[in-house]
Amino acid sequence: MKLTKTQIVFAIVTVYIVAAFGWWTYAHVRSSNELYQEQKAMLELLCYKATLEVNGAASQELFNDTTDMQRFLAINFPQLEIVYDQTLAPMDNFLIRPKKDAYEHLESKHNGAVRMYALEGLVMMGLLFWGLIWIYRNLQNKLKLKRQQSNFLLSITHELKTPLASLKLYLDTLLKRELGKEQTQTILTNSQADVMRLRELVENILTAAQLDTQKYELQLYETNITELVTQIVERFSLPRNLAHRIRLNLEQEVFMDTDVQAFEIILNNLLTNAVKYSPANGMIDIVLTTQDSLVKLCISDEGAGIKDTEKELVFSQFYRSGDEQTRKTKGTGLGLFIVKNLLNLMGAEIKVRNNQTKGTTFELSFQYA
Repeated sequence: MKLTKTQIVFAIVTVYIVAAFGWWTYAHVRSSNELYQEQKAMLELLCYKATLEVNGAASQELFNDTTDMQRFLAINFPQLEIVYDQTLAPMDNFLIRPKKDAYEHLESKHNGAVRMYALEGLVMMGLLFWGLIWIYRNLQNKLKLKRQQSNFLLSITHELKTPLASLKLYLDTLLKRELGKEQTQTILTNSQADVMRLRELVENILTAAQLDTQKYELQLYETNITELVTQIVERFSLPRNLAHRIRLNLEQEVFMDTDVQAFEIILNNLLTNAVKYSPANGMIDIVLTTQDSLVKLCISDEGAGIKDTEKELVFSQFYRSGDEQTRKTKGTGLGLFIVKNLLNLMGAEIKVRNNQTKGTTFELSFQYA
């Protein structure tokens, strides 16, 4: 896999920061070891100093017995102890050495410092890795969004250019040639289809912008969904000559509160997808049912279907599936994004299921009283 310039720079920065934190931890542990050794040496030097002072005090006859000597040592050098040679005169034959707990205290402090630095290093390294992963993912998402936006601009340019070119050709034909009534009607019908395509495209872009900025507002009214679905399908299928490919199976007299315009946008986008990704003569089934407190609307096609790994991704803005068949189809990657967000505003859900025996089913679930 070829790394991009951004990935290489990010990898270099990551390695540098990790190495810097690793060196920081190592330097502090090493410093703690050195300090521990110095404190041990100072403790041993303190024994030499204490011996000189005890001998000086003894020569001045400040001690009457070993008890006074031990008391003097305890007051002036509490971390040291005195050991006597019982076979000789104890006042003249003694050894001053660090107490066992003095060494243990130094070692405990040293071990505590090492553990603290190691723990701080691990915590900082963990936070560092978490931060780097978070930054990397955000960077990748931004780069992905940038690519998707670039693809969107290319797609939208093509989607606008094609019908405009067709309209120009139709108008030039009408202006420059004398045509029969049937030919004129055909050109006008095709022109109307191109205008409708442009209108739907512009409406999708405006709707996506409103949803993206959270400025889309619903107007909810009690509506006969059975009649509404029938009307939308008729308006969609007649200009496209698709009536023979769409089968309706609608439960009668289904009512619920809905935004009629938003509902039409949702259904039009799902029907557009079903037509786009289905074979030329593939059937599209629309089923409306009620179940408990839900109104369910299913739109099924007989296309190639959607991979399980993409069933959530298809609702992302500008996302288009990467397989070859999809790349050959027209589109802007906004349709299902609009559908998902409008349904969220309505408090409804959408699921993507595999159709039997092939194709895709979009299942919409609405709450109703």
